[in-house]
Amino acid sequence: MPIDGVEEREIASALDNLLNAPGARISARGARFLRYVVQKAIEGKSAQLKAYTIAVDVFGRGVDFDPAKDAVVRNEATRLRSALALYYAVDGASESVAILLPVGGYVPRFERRQAKATGSSGRNETLVRTGLRPMSAEARPEEARRGPEHKIPIIVVRAAAGGGPGEASSRMIRSVVAALVPYHGLRIAGLEPHRSFEELVTSLRPSGAGSLYVLDIAADVEDRVLRCHWMLSEHRSGLILASREEIESAGASSMMAAEKAVGEAIARQIGQRWGIINVNERKLHPDKHQDAYSCVVHAVSYLANLDDAEQKDIRKCLKTAVRDEPFYSDAWAMLSYIHMNEIRGLYARPAESDRILQEALGMADEAIRIAPHSALAHSMRSTVLFAMGKFEEFERAGRRAIALNPGSGEHQLTLGNRLYVMGRYEEGAELVRSANAREHYHPAMSYGVPILELYRQRDYEGALRLASNLSIDDKYYFMHVMLAAICGQLGATAKAEMHLQILRHLRPNYATEFYIDWRGRKFQEDYIAHIAEGLDKAGFAVTDTRIDP
Repeated sequence: MPIDGVEEREIASALDNLLNAPGARISARGARFLRYVVQKAIEGKSAQLKAYTIAVDVFGRGVDFDPAKDAVVRNEATRLRSALALYYAVDGASESVAILLPVGGYVPRFERRQAKATGSSGRNETLVRTGLRPMSAEARPEEARRGPEHKIPIIVVRAAAGGGPGEASSRMIRSVVAALVPYHGLRIAGLEPHRSFEELVTSLRPSGAGSLYVLDIAADVEDRVLRCHWMLSEHRSGLILASREEIESAGASSMMAAEKAVGEAIARQIGQRWGIINVNERKLHPDKHQDAYSCVVHAVSYLANLDDAEQKDIRKCLKTAVRDEPFYSDAWAMLSYIHMNEIRGLYARPAESDRILQEALGMADEAIRIAPHSALAHSMRSTVLFAMGKFEEFERAGRRAIALNPGSGEHQLTLGNRLYVMGRYEEGAELVRSANAREHYHPAMSYGVPILELYRQRDYEGALRLASNLSIDDKYYFMHVMLAAICGQLGATAKAEMHLQILRHLRPNYATEFYIDWRGRKFQEDYIAHIAEGLDKAGFAVTDTRIDP
């Protein structure tokens, strides 16, 4: 009987292909885990797939197993999700059926996909997917190769100078590369055998356009403790952007798990939207209208502050970008968000909302059509679906983004923020806490929910203390709304007025826009009333302009 529209024989074939693939980084226990859950699903016994039964049947735990005290199943599921995402994004990209393990449970899903051809890109470029071996670029329509690839940064990952790479360094390089691959907007390269670094650089950037970064890695293992020193530099200027050491103890787990954790930590610092490379790229491309790539780089800043003055300029820039580079997935993804924000930012008339959201969804779908494995594209599609009130589809798209780049907490953070405002407070707050434990992201994304949660629990002093310690652009009006409400609840009217003055400057009509704004963000009515209460105590009365039918 088909499952998720996929026949049992196809599922069995997909499982065999996956577990026998040289590029699938799945351990023996991970393979046992996967075979077990797939077999249960085929047998129609998905209801049995709980942490307890998996621990007993797969990992040999006793009948007194307590999942609250022993995280063996949860940890193995996390590793397995990462391995699946990497396999289907790279070596398994041509597989017609994918096996997925959605976050939040242990019931597998089976997805029929359009097989993707592979072949030579026609460029003298060596793209690395896993390890420092020459890889041919993924075959795409000829027009797609005319995109802004000359501008997208390339990272050459290599062993640090000072002797041979050694086994520990070689393994660490492979882990870092694997963790960097899912970050869209970067290209990862390595040395071919018997080829000098200078020759590779010449072939990578023959025109000299676009940035080239070098990531040097040195690692060693002693007493099951992995130490990895890494240094990121900009090749042409020689500027060292970061030089750090990561330490991870293997403990009772495998050294592979320690390598994976360190690789993901390095990749997050380098590749996320507010990471080292993106920050440097904004400095190197001060003119956002220079080209499509520069426009996308600067659009990230808008996502962080939602500055009214930037809205029209960024939107115009991105529309030009997709016109000039129609196969540039990131430009379509960013444009979908900016276009949708016409409604959330209150720039559009209510009567236009449905049309604008449908157009934004079409842009996100175009981004995915061009780059099906782009976590950014799926994340932006999730955001648009959320604004449309299609919550089941929104959550599926958000979890898809997480699965495509499980090493980054950014998409987990985004999903957690959305779930929180929907009223799934504990679940949303836990996702945000988990993401923040991995890395520091932009304060507006990282600390909005923690502040809102303290406010919800009426710990106003704690909320003010947390918010006051953050460095957030004054143009981010939403933070001033929260701070004014917090100060109002505390009776700190002087502090509240300071934030209200900034709010009145940024949003002159916010007294009548408040309810439209918070309902548009999908906050629950009781929470909205709680914020309105704080603003009222601060001396800022808001008006509900909604006309009930």
